[in-house]
Amino acid sequence: MTEINNNDDPENSPTPQQQATYLLRKYKLVEGLVNLQDTPDESLAESTVQKQNLSELQAFLDQLHPADIALILEALPLEDRLLIWSMVKADRDGEVLLETSDAVRATLITDMHNQELVAATEYLDANEIADLAPDLPQEVMDDVFRSLPVEEREQLRAAMSYPEDSVGALMDFDVITIREDVRIEVVLRYLRMLDEMPDHTDQLFVVDRNEQLKGVLLINRLLVSDSDTLVADVMTNEIIKLQPDDVAQQAANAFERYDLVSASVVDENDKLL
Repeated sequence: MTEINNNDDPENSPTPQQQATYLLRKYKLVEGLVNLQDTPDESLAESTVQKQNLSELQAFLDQLHPADIALILEALPLEDRLLIWSMVKADRDGEVLLETSDAVRATLITDMHNQELVAATEYLDANEIADLAPDLPQEVMDDVFRSLPVEEREQLRAAMSYPEDSVGALMDFDVITIREDVRIEVVLRYLRMLDEMPDHTDQLFVVDRNEQLKGVLLINRLLVSDSDTLVADVMTNEIIKLQPDDVAQQAANAFERYDLVSASVVDENDKLL
């Protein structure tokens, strides 16, 4: 078998799918030789070479983005798909499931025990769990609800209450809110206390004590503003607001039209959702 040659030319570099197929064939070649023997040689199946093949495939999968793993799973026949799926680490199961097509997701979920499915949701946000919910058995969702803290449980109920093609079904609850009467220094100190920023954070949402949206503070303004400046003096009131019942495609059009990274979702009273 000719080994795939990795070179510095991106156009000639193998795709993740090609690399995974090559590594999988290496592993299955030894497995096939064992099965062809009249008296299977268990030492060959458990040889250093075979362990190395498996370790190489595992290491390759570990460094892939969930979207790339999903593409590999979708391209493989069922037997190979389930072998690769068994090698995906548990803390990444949920992310990969979110990236796969409905048909492939169904085969993967069928291969998992209820406890594994519940564990897969532990690493997902409420809106992401809501995306998976239609494909999960009811008893799994019941266990998921029981395992969540009260706040996340209510967020999940809210996300699942909206139609699939609505903004409410897609909105992210993991956002950073601040008050307008604090100084930039306080905001920066607060951000440094976080383990990480929520995905796609290009602005902070300014709310009052009732969580009503007053404006937004753009990250690029935050970074160049004097530390003694009040948020109220540098925030902007020109906000793109969406409502949870808005059609998702219309929201997508707005994101494209205005080159948005994020946008606020509010209720009829301007409360930030």
